[in-house]
Amino acid sequence: LALNATRAEALNQQGVLLAVTGQEDRARQTLEAALEADPGHYRALTNLGNLDMEAGRYAQAEAIYRRVLLLNPDYDGGHHNLGVALRRQGRIAEGVRSIRQGQRLSLKRSKTDTDAEMKEQFARSAAMRNLRWLLLAVAALVLFLALRGGGG
Repeated sequence: LALNATRAEALNQQGVLLAVTGQEDRARQTLEAALEADPGHYRALTNLGNLDMEAGRYAQAEAIYRRVLLLNPDYDGGHHNLGVALRRQGRIAEGVRSIRQGQRLSLKRSKTDTDAEMKEQFARSAAMRNLRWLLLAVAALVLFLALRGGGG
């Protein structure tokens, strides 16, 4: 909490813990403190919206989730939560569109994360690097044999 760089995230995590233990007022105060430390902390803002959603304040939750998406338009959780808030207000079609947008973004993020993880594992693994060279050598041999066979 003492470090400015991590204060907002630490307060966000504390707010979540307070919410989970049923301390809504303290959770709200802690999440608001996270936003004071970092006004762009969209996850703390999302968690404030979640408090409103849990309390049945769907219109307030909707407004907060719309602010979340202004901060981070590609946040899949923000689109999903907005969709739920809209559906609970009876705006089914609009809610479904938002939830589907969240699903598309989630799949895109998952693919990006998987690709990055595979590249990292590939770069760290000597066996994978050796396999790459082996595959290149086999491809070169096949090409050589194909070219040699085509001329005869």
